[in-house]
Amino acid sequence: METWVGIDISKDTFDAAWLSNGKKNHLKLENNVKGFKRLLTEVPTESRFAMEATGEYHLNCARYLFTRGNMVAVLNPFAVKKHMQSDLRRCKNDKSDAYLIAKFAAEKNSDCWTCPTDDEIKLKHLDAVVDGLQKQIRQSKNMLHSLTQVSLRDDLAVSIIKKTISSLEALMERARNKQLEMIESNKKEETALACSIPGIGLETSIKFFTHVGNINRFDSSRSLISWIGLTPRNAQSGTSIHKNGGISRMGCTRLRSQFYMCAVVAIKYNPDCRAFYHRLKELGKPSKVALIAVANKLLRQLYAVLTKKEAYVPNFCTKTS
Repeated sequence: METWVGIDISKDTFDAAWLSNGKKNHLKLENNVKGFKRLLTEVPTESRFAMEATGEYHLNCARYLFTRGNMVAVLNPFAVKKHMQSDLRRCKNDKSDAYLIAKFAAEKNSDCWTCPTDDEIKLKHLDAVVDGLQKQIRQSKNMLHSLTQVSLRDDLAVSIIKKTISSLEALMERARNKQLEMIESNKKEETALACSIPGIGLETSIKFFTHVGNINRFDSSRSLISWIGLTPRNAQSGTSIHKNGGISRMGCTRLRSQFYMCAVVAIKYNPDCRAFYHRLKELGKPSKVALIAVANKLLRQLYAVLTKKEAYVPNFCTKTS
């Protein structure tokens, strides 16, 4: 019988827990290679490991176990939290969390985690840095604007803010150039295909491949759209409740906002998206709803060109019919 080992990870330590012949077993180890090695010597042979995605803290452990041939499941923390709440727990600590993670993985028969490559991890780090620098630049520019609105101001303060903005912009340019270099060396053909779609540019392509990685891990465009969180939600119960809600928002926030802005561009320059948008508007759909639908269409077009390895062709259905 397979044994699921639940792992609850923090910055410095992690708790591992599992059931063996009805007996509870627990370990508290250091979150480093020494702790990972001891874990493998203590757990039953051919154990399966499950842990929550906790920023970067889980990554070293997951990669160590995966590269040594172990089955690893990295779980959505929101799903695990709801599962824990369904047990009506009266206490919460790392030890009990580890047991419940193991229970969740066993009940759901969780899928095996695909270990990201070194370049995929580095690209995500660079993307996080670029986003952080953009926020700092925006905050600094807002501060500069407020300082220059009054006649009585300190010239040194203004000078420092200007130098800060210049420095941050230079750092952001370095990070972006490194991203571009890595994408062109690994995803040059895919990037050209993505950029062939009007509305999707180089920056969007970089962000897409940074977070998605290999497009073949999605078996359909619907699963890709669902992963990003752009699928519509509905609520139905009996005869009294039946309504459509907004999008799920359960996915990659950075890609979701990026493709919404792409949709704004696509309704001007992408003929298929433009016709689709106007058709929805004629049906009485609000502008934002129509733009979300266009973002979905852009992702379907992107999935098609990447999986078929063919550049975008405007009005493709019309031309082939």
